[in-house]
Amino acid sequence: MIAAICDASAPPVAGFVESVFSPMVHQAVERCLTARPGDGSRTAMVLASTMGDATTLDLGSRRLVAGQAHNPLLFMQSTANAVLGQLSVTFAVTGPLLSLSTVADPAGELLATAELLLEDEELDRVVLIGVELTGTERTAAAHRELRTGPPAADLAVAIVLDRGDPLRRLLTDIPSGPSAEYGALRGLVELAARAQGTNP
Repeated sequence: MIAAICDASAPPVAGFVESVFSPMVHQAVERCLTARPGDGSRTAMVLASTMGDATTLDLGSRRLVAGQAHNPLLFMQSTANAVLGQLSVTFAVTGPLLSLSTVADPAGELLATAELLLEDEELDRVVLIGVELTGTERTAAAHRELRTGPPAADLAVAIVLDRGDPLRRLLTDIPSGPSAEYGALRGLVELAARAQGTNP
C-alpha cells in the first residue's frame, strides 16, 4: 500500500482552470503511480467526493446566470471523472474508472468498492482517491443539511491498494465520521498516514 496527500499548492494541470480540485487529484495519483509503477491494464481508479468540483460548477453557473458565453472547458472539468481520464492516458490505465458521491464515509465506500473490483482476477490494484474542497456558500449550506463538514483546507488523498492487502481489516480499523480538520476525508487521511508510516 502506498499513499500521497496533496493540498492546494499542487501545480496546474493543462486543460483545467480556476479550481484546485483536479490538480490536487492529479498530483496525489501521480506521486503514487510514479513511486509504484505497475501494469495499467490491471489497474482501476476510484474517486470519491461529497461535493465534487464545486468551484468550477459554481463558476459556470454564475457565468450562465450573468448571461456570459458558456465555457465548455468549465463543463468538462466540473465532472469528477475528467481528471481520471487524463491520468489514465498519462499512466496507460485501462482498467475501470469510477467516480462516487459519498456523504459521511468515503474511506469505507472506497474500500468496499476496491474489494468488489479486486474480485475481478484481471485487476491487481486499485487507486483510491478522496478529494474535497473547503467549499462555497452553496456547499456550506449543503454540508449543514447533510450534517457533514468540509476539510479545513482543500485536500486530496490517493492510496494504491494491491491485491492481497488486508481490505477487511482496513475497513474495520479506520475511523468513521468527519473531523474539523479533515472533514469526511478523516478516515482516508489516517489510512494514508499508516501507509506512509506517519501520524495524521
